[in-house]
Amino acid sequence: MRIAVLLPGEMWAFDVISIIQIFDDDSVMHGSPDRPIIDFIASGHTMELDHGMSIRTTALNEYHHTPDLVIIPGFADPYSIAADRREGDHKAGLFTRNPADALAARDWLIDCHTRGVEIAAMCTGVFALGWTGLLDGVACTTHLPFIDDLAAQFPKVLVARDRLLTHDAEHRIWTSAGGSMCLDLCIALLAEHAGQTMASTEANMLMMHYPRSVDSRRIAYASSNTLPAPPRQNDDIIALTRRVREHLSYDWTLTTLAQTAHTSTRSFQRRFADVIGVPPSKWLLSERLKAAKEMLELTDLPVQAIAMRVGLHNADLLRKHFSAAFGTSPSRYRQRFQ
Repeated sequence: MRIAVLLPGEMWAFDVISIIQIFDDDSVMHGSPDRPIIDFIASGHTMELDHGMSIRTTALNEYHHTPDLVIIPGFADPYSIAADRREGDHKAGLFTRNPADALAARDWLIDCHTRGVEIAAMCTGVFALGWTGLLDGVACTTHLPFIDDLAAQFPKVLVARDRLLTHDAEHRIWTSAGGSMCLDLCIALLAEHAGQTMASTEANMLMMHYPRSVDSRRIAYASSNTLPAPPRQNDDIIALTRRVREHLSYDWTLTTLAQTAHTSTRSFQRRFADVIGVPPSKWLLSERLKAAKEMLELTDLPVQAIAMRVGLHNADLLRKHFSAAFGTSPSRYRQRFQ
């Protein structure tokens, strides 16, 4: 897997470091043949980040590889990016000191996408992607304070105000909110390209026990001037999710989950969604499918045996849910890792 990280201007260091941490972690990937190659691309041979940092880069006009994935981090000055209302080529000077560099980056992104490359944008990096036109008709998100600005600047974009992550598989585009969601986006991308086992191992190494999925929703949508209140830290819900993960083969239902949490089903569903970000039934199926992925990657167990171990009872049910979630059958998915 080859990743090109496009740095059009001065970028947010946290986003760039998140990419390095998730995709180039020696503690997890040392010696692995699936370890991604990361290329940092800019207009020249260095690019500034915030906090006085900089990173060595390859000049775009000297980059001749075709990556599997392009990632655009967020910008170091998000307020200027969000406030701009220029259109077309007049917007080029917003992203780079030399407008010609922005135009070249735009053409390169469009060319990459035409050749089948996936593109992911973090936080305000979504604004640069929107400027290319590749987000027209595509559901996307960004950091909550800038949601309204994204909709105002790009009226053809389908702004998903309640989403933390988006993945449009047909258009091969991912987007995320800002902050720690950049880590969640990278974990989701790692699972997609290198397998669930490596993604889970990296998440556990970083103590990310509950990385958000594309099904996650914001607790509540607020205006661009206010942030939502943080979710309540329900220790009993967290403890329950750990127990469920350790015993996926058990016949968990909404009733048994609520009973284990010592609450009514209605109250349980509300509290669970507040803490985890998705309804309990959707979370449970997602965990079972992730566990099935890991077994398909690491073992030669029959699909029926895997279905029983993850609590889906029979091979047909596993195949049905697996194909619906990932667009491929368990057997074909296994072939990727043999």
